[in-house]
Amino acid sequence: MKINDINLFITNIKVIEFSITEITPVIEEVLNNKKEIKKRSKIYSKAGGLGNYLTDFKNPVKIIEYEKLMLMIGNFFANKGYNFTVNRYWTALYNNNSFHPMHTHCYPLDEKNHVNYSSVLYLTSEGGTDFYSPNPTSTEGVYTVKSEVGKMIIFPSNLLHGVIYNDNKNERMIISANLGIFKA
Repeated sequence: MKINDINLFITNIKVIEFSITEITPVIEEVLNNKKEIKKRSKIYSKAGGLGNYLTDFKNPVKIIEYEKLMLMIGNFFANKGYNFTVNRYWTALYNNNSFHPMHTHCYPLDEKNHVNYSSVLYLTSEGGTDFYSPNPTSTEGVYTVKSEVGKMIIFPSNLLHGVIYNDNKNERMIISANLGIFKA
């Protein structure tokens, strides 16, 4: 007997690793803006998370150092023949018993909202992001990408994902974004 596999429709997740020198200014800027992020989260509290989950999703605080990193990534994609846009980004803070249920970032494409990818930039090494297989015949139903300081993942925006965070000692900090990555 001979058995072979054909892998169809493989989901590609890009992993970018920033050095400590590159990521430290972003972390410092988020920490300096943490009070405002929390304030905006309380004003706009219905952003999808539960428990001790805070986000400025509906009114994001501008993080200039993050925007500099995204320019670097945009240049990488431009050199590969792709247009790269950041549709929007936001910061999220997770504390003990935080929960952001399974969701996608899939929005209708129109002239203003060219989103086909999303990203998570990990500013701490706490927790991870759970991805759920859209294929009911998959042999692996959930895959967790572990948080590491300076790691960014870029994934298709229609890929189901979520977070359960239960650590009463350390805060989890991330910046998420919706992206457009299209062949030029």
